[in-house]
Amino acid sequence: MKRNYIIDTIIDNGLIPPASAVIVAVSGGPDSLCLLHALNSIADMYDMVLVPVHVNHMLRPEAYDESMHLADICERMDLDLRIYEASCSDVADELGISVEEAGRQIRYQIFDEVAAELEENGVPAEKIYIALAHNADDQAETVLFRLIRGTGPHGLAGIPVVRMSEAGYIIVRPLLNIERKDIEAYIAENKLKPNIDKSNDENTYTRNKIRNELIPYLEKNYNPRIKDNLRRYAGLAYMDDSLLRDIALNDYFNCVEVNGEKEEAVLDISKIKDNPPPVNSRIVSMIFELLRLEDCVTFENVSAVTDLIYSEHPSAGIDLPYGIRARRVYDSIIFSAEEEKIMPDESIAIYPRVLMAKEFVPDEDTPYAAFDFDAFNEEYPGRIGDIELRTRREGDYLPMKNGSKKIQDLLVDSKVRRSARDSILMVCIDSEVLWVLPSEFFSGGREKTKGRFSPKFHITEKTKRVLLIELDETI
Repeated sequence: MKRNYIIDTIIDNGLIPPASAVIVAVSGGPDSLCLLHALNSIADMYDMVLVPVHVNHMLRPEAYDESMHLADICERMDLDLRIYEASCSDVADELGISVEEAGRQIRYQIFDEVAAELEENGVPAEKIYIALAHNADDQAETVLFRLIRGTGPHGLAGIPVVRMSEAGYIIVRPLLNIERKDIEAYIAENKLKPNIDKSNDENTYTRNKIRNELIPYLEKNYNPRIKDNLRRYAGLAYMDDSLLRDIALNDYFNCVEVNGEKEEAVLDISKIKDNPPPVNSRIVSMIFELLRLEDCVTFENVSAVTDLIYSEHPSAGIDLPYGIRARRVYDSIIFSAEEEKIMPDESIAIYPRVLMAKEFVPDEDTPYAAFDFDAFNEEYPGRIGDIELRTRREGDYLPMKNGSKKIQDLLVDSKVRRSARDSILMVCIDSEVLWVLPSEFFSGGREKTKGRFSPKFHITEKTKRVLLIELDETI
């Protein structure tokens, strides 16, 4: 194996231990292609299984061709590329957030879905790593971006080398201490042909302006080593912030309660009023992370909520991003979003029918569910007419490969917000759920388009008759 600086750095930092399953996020650009190629160079030596994942954000007409080009590169590496498509513009409009933030949310959701699939297929969760290709230049740009926006010490600590994903999988950034010029040298040395996103040269987004205009201006007119200094500052801020967060973590578990049903967090301030503000501000930051607000709240948001802890007034409120409000109620601060309850679509109907397996040719563009009819009929003889379409009821459950899952728990785990849970339609027989219909309120891409299915009566090569459940319209 040909060794070089980047490969040696990845080996030496020890972020990915041997015998790991590594989900590699690949846009096809120089950074991610460098990471994928370097990891593939050592995969056999360290018994790694690489799972390259590419997300087409559907923002540029050339994105599809870039996906196919990346698939060809992966094929030459003897890797199977997983390609996902998601409209960032639609998600941004729906959630009222920027296209950049929508893309970030989509990517991390997909990475967690792939990780969960690996775990379901027998890979231990602690052996699953999500590898991202952020580099040292990204770190400097992030610190400057957050400084301009108005962040606190935690934000100034920059991009972490290691952190946990929302679903609890390990995210690592093996290139975070490697400069962009070294990555470009690696690309040239190995004759790789990355996708070049020309939009990175356009100064439409703030981050592009920082990369293309502000940092070059600072290097030329103030300090040619500004990026080194920003990275050094991030390292110092990270050490200080980590110490304070470790101290705050002990109190966090004792004073914060989370109610998944109500989608709210409650902070008991009577237990932390004697803490110094730097510790309590970290507790507030942890709550923001819990509520997935860490990338959109400012230092002013953290300070305002921290001030509520020490306020003599027993009632006050602060509005936060995404419609969440922090309300002081005597010795508690309640973080929650009040939303209007969403009703189910009453125009949808289902049509269960039985057909011979050889006649089963479903329309893949239309949502449907299909089961082994004879297996179903053995458990529910003569009851095909009792299959119904409805919303959730107490006691409903979805069979799983190992046991079953309460529908309430399924909706919480799938991040369906509380106001939308009674809008989710399900195909049921008694309390057993056969099919949870697709809905825009699910977080996962597959759940949005296909829904969730019971594995209990799955079709096999021995199936003779199929129970096909179709909808009267595409949803």
